[in-house]
Amino acid sequence: MPDHIDHIATIADADSEAFEDEVIPEASHLATALFWGFALLALAVLPLATAPGKRDLGWVQEPWSWPFICLATGLIGGFGPLRAYLVERRKPEFAQKANLAFEGMGRAMVYAFGFLLYIGGVSVLGFTIASAIFMQALLFVSGLRGTRWVLIGLAIVIAIVLAFRVGLGIWFPLPPVMQLFPDWVGNSLGEYL
Repeated sequence: MPDHIDHIATIADADSEAFEDEVIPEASHLATALFWGFALLALAVLPLATAPGKRDLGWVQEPWSWPFICLATGLIGGFGPLRAYLVERRKPEFAQKANLAFEGMGRAMVYAFGFLLYIGGVSVLGFTIASAIFMQALLFVSGLRGTRWVLIGLAIVIAIVLAFRVGLGIWFPLPPVMQLFPDWVGNSLGEYL
């Protein structure tokens, strides 16, 4: 019996695909520069976005400490690719190659914008109504149209609302849209909307 085993193939090895996509350095450097700028902006607004903790547990337990550590680490780690971006962006073919970083992102941006609208809609329309609208919009954009998908979307929203409201006991305040209706609507349905 040999005293060493080279490599035994497993099911996981058969299922894994080799990374075959070519990463274009210009696109990678542009994406890194954008993330670096976002991290710098987030670090700048960190004092405005956090409040001091209610108990004195040391700086490690303060709400600002871990975001600060993560953002600072990201800025330090991303400085090398940022320098490469600043050097390479002057090359004439840089813009054309760098734009490949955003190739095919149109649909992802639609979903991201829709999610931002959903988050804003929760504070105005309430969790249930905003979730129902968001679910229907996602199904429509995904090409899943028809009565069957509308009903599936509504069933999913009802299941999520019941899980949060009944199962976990998480209740949101009455949404401002309820002020447009008589009091009995808000009193009877408000906690589920």
